Amino acid sequence: MTTKDYLKQISRLDSMIQNKLSEILQYRELSVSLTAVSSDIKVRTSPDMDRIGNSIARLDEMEQQLDEMIDHYVDKKSHIIAQIDDIEDEVYYQVLFARYIEKKTFEKIAMELNYSLRQISRVHESALTEFEKKYGHEYLEKE
Repeated sequence: MTTKDYLKQISRLDSMIQNKLSEILQYRELSVSLTAVSSDIKVRTSPDMDRIGNSIARLDEMEQQLDEMIDHYVDKKSHIIAQIDDIEDEVYYQVLFARYIEKKTFEKIAMELNYSLRQISRVHESALTEFEKKYGHEYLEKE
């Protein structure tokens, strides 16, 4: 895992949570439209007589998964923010925080810090190098 990948975990986890929320919403809409089982139909397989109960159980399971994802996200984000907070160079700190926590573009960061885009790119690379020196032992794969 590269330093960029390590820092981008927050954004990926956030996307996964949003996707799970969307999945739960869709499933809720589907479960509301469940129809009752008709006993007039003669089928060799036994019908699922508790479709609503099964639907509620599935929804509960999905919400538990979401809760676990949110807990993991909050822990990971807090840990990475603490690591970024520990970066001593103020500009490195600002660039890393803006890019990976606030999800800002390099253009926006450059404008806010009154730097050129090229300079922000160089500062970003230096900040990643500094971060890796300090915390790389936690996430870099050992060969």
